[in-house]
Amino acid sequence: MHVTVCNRQRCWKVNTRLLRQIAVRALALAGATKDNLNIVLVDDAAIARLNKQFHQREGSTDVLTFDYGAGEVTGELVISVERAIVQAKRFHSTPSCELGLYVVHGILHLHGYDDLLPRPRTRMRAAERRLMTVLATDFELRALLKPAQTGAR
Repeated sequence: MHVTVCNRQRCWKVNTRLLRQIAVRALALAGATKDNLNIVLVDDAAIARLNKQFHQREGSTDVLTFDYGAGEVTGELVISVERAIVQAKRFHSTPSCELGLYVVHGILHLHGYDDLLPRPRTRMRAAERRLMTVLATDFELRALLKPAQTGAR
């Protein structure tokens, strides 16, 4: 299993080492011990461009999942750190927990979970809750994010 994390946004400091450890553990919990995964952290503007280019959808989103695998899953998650901040307020969560959830969500997509229809969405949400419960026990999620400078959102 190989996981890389690339931080291409500058609004928030991300503990990329911890995020990598969380992703490795989430992959193991999903039974994906042979996966290769790249995680790219971006801002809303960058993810909006990718969302338009690859999904023909306007605006930003939380996570885009790209499956490049044949046999073994080799995938990439592009995650908007800014979206994690906004969604944390909306869902009364923390930005760090949202970021962890986006990693889990993307990994589940890579392993056949879908959230477009109600029944599969319910199954996916249950899997997200199970994985996040374990991750919250195993890791100090709060340590994932902090503002890069005073006055950051």
